[in-house]
Amino acid sequence: GEFNSGKSTFINALLGRKYLQEGVVPTTNEITLLSYSEVDSESIERCERHPDGQFTCYLSAPILKEMNLVDTPGTNVILQRQQRLTEEYVPRADLILFVLSSDRPLTESEVGFLQYVQQWKKKVVFVLNKLDLYRNSDELEEATAFIKENARKLLNTEDVTLFPVSSRSALEVKLSYSNNNDREHHGEVLLSDPRWRSSKFYDLEHYLLSFLDGSTDNGKERVRLKLETPIGIADRLLTSCQRLVKLEYEKAIDDLTSIRDLVSGANSYALKIEADSNSWQKQISSLIERAKSRAITLMESTLQLSNIDLIFTYMLTGEKGPSAKATSFVQNDILSPALDDAADLLSEYSKWLSSSNTREANLYLECFHERWNSLVSQEESGSSDRTELVNEGEKLSIKALDGFSATAAAKVFEEEIREVATGTFGGLGVAGLSASLLTSVLTTTLEDLLALALCSAGGFLAISNFPGRRKLAVEKVSKAADELSRKVNEAIQKDISQSASQLVQFVDTASKPYQEACQRKIDWLQGVQGELSAVERKLQTLKIDIQNLHGS
Repeated sequence: GEFNSGKSTFINALLGRKYLQEGVVPTTNEITLLSYSEVDSESIERCERHPDGQFTCYLSAPILKEMNLVDTPGTNVILQRQQRLTEEYVPRADLILFVLSSDRPLTESEVGFLQYVQQWKKKVVFVLNKLDLYRNSDELEEATAFIKENARKLLNTEDVTLFPVSSRSALEVKLSYSNNNDREHHGEVLLSDPRWRSSKFYDLEHYLLSFLDGSTDNGKERVRLKLETPIGIADRLLTSCQRLVKLEYEKAIDDLTSIRDLVSGANSYALKIEADSNSWQKQISSLIERAKSRAITLMESTLQLSNIDLIFTYMLTGEKGPSAKATSFVQNDILSPALDDAADLLSEYSKWLSSSNTREANLYLECFHERWNSLVSQEESGSSDRTELVNEGEKLSIKALDGFSATAAAKVFEEEIREVATGTFGGLGVAGLSASLLTSVLTTTLEDLLALALCSAGGFLAISNFPGRRKLAVEKVSKAADELSRKVNEAIQKDISQSASQLVQFVDTASKPYQEACQRKIDWLQGVQGELSAVERKLQTLKIDIQNLHGS
C-alpha cells in the first residue's frame, strides 16, 4: 500500500508486537522480509541487510511459522529503486495483502500498482485500514462498494476479498494481553474484549489462518495459488518471449522483403540510364546530322549543270587522279571535324556511363551496409565492395566510329559525283557535248532546254536524267550518314543494356550475404516459435493438472 496507509501498524497487529517502526516518515523504505525464528530479541541484530538494500528479519511471531511476510516500500514512494524492488518482488508472492487507508481509498498510485499486479494474475486481499474513521455503517458500506467495484475492473475478476479493519485498535488489544501467559485461551480472551470485536481484525486473521490450513477451502486455494505462481510467472515470461520473437520474426521477414525489393529495383536501372542517356544521343545524332546536311548541300551545289566545267573535271581526272577541291573540303572541313567531335562525345559518354554505374552500385552497397550491416560479418560483406565489376568490358559506343574514315567517306563522295557525271555525260557525242557546254554559258533553264533541243535530241535525253542521278547520289550520302547514326545509337543501347545487366548481377551478388543472413534468422526464429509453442502446451497441461488437483 501507500505510505501512511498503516502498513507497519497492520503487520505489527498481525504479529502481535511492535516489530516494525511507526511514524510520519517512510521508515519502511526498503524491502523487509519477515521470517520465523525461535530467537526472541528486540535488538537490531535480528535483522540482516543485504547488498541490494533488502532486510531479512527473523522474528518469533507464531504466524510466521506458516508464511513469510514481505513489507514493501509504499507505492507512492518517489525513489524509483524502491518501486522497482517492489515490482520485482510481487511476481514471487503467493498472496498480496493490499492495505488501503479509509481516508483515501484507491489513489492514483494504488490504481497503477493494482494494474501492474493484475498482469501477473495474483490473489489480492484488500485490507481497508483505519476503520474507526467512518462515522457510521452507511459510510463504510459506501466505501467498500466503491473499492469492490473498482477492484473488479482493475483485476478483471468478480471475486474481490475485502476486510475493513482497525489495525491500531487490534494492536492495542493484543499488546494489552501480551503479558498473559495463558496462550491456550488467548483467542477466547481477545474475543471477549469489545475493542477486539470492533476492530474486525478477527475476520481477517481467521481468513489467513484458514488460508494456511490445507484442509480448508481457503487452504486448498492457497495450495493452488502456490502452484500457480511459478506457472503464472512462466506464462508471463512466455507471452513476453512470444511477443518479442514475433516482432523479430516480422522484422526479419520485412528485411528480407526489402532486400529483395531493392534487388528487383535494380532492373529499372536500364530505363533510368536510358532516359539520362537521351541528351548524349541527341548531341551525337545532331552532330552527324549537321555533317550530313553540309555534305548533301555541297553535293547538290556541285552537281548543278551550271557547274558543267567542275563536273567534267571529275570525269577527266578519273579515280586515280588528284581529288577535286570539293572532295578535299568534304574531308577536311566537314567529315574530319565532325568525327573528332563525335569521338570526343562518345568518350565522355562512356566515362559518364561508367561513373553512373559505379555511383549506383555504391548507393546499393551503402543501403545494404546502413540497414543490415549487423546481420553479416565484415568478411561476408567485404567481397561485394568491388564496384569495378559493374564496368567490366570496353564500352561498344567507343568503337562505333572505328569503321568510319573521313578519307574513305570523302573518296565515296567523289566517286558518287563522278558516277553522276559519267552516267550523264559519258555517252554524249560532239553534239551532246557542245549542247552541254552551251548550257554552261546560258543563264536560264529555258535557254538551256532550247540549246539542248537545237543541238542534240539525244543529248537532251541524257541530260534530262541528270536530276534523277543527282537525287540518287544524295540519297546514298544520306543513307550512309543515317547508317552511321544508327550504328552509334545501337552501340549506345547495347552499352546501356550491358551496364544494366552488370548492375543487376552486382546487386544480386552483393545482396546474397544479407538475404542468406535474413533467411537464417527467419529459420532460427521459426524454430524458437516452435519451442515456445511446445512450452505453452506444457504450461497448459500443468494448469489443468493444478485445477484438477484443487478439485480433488
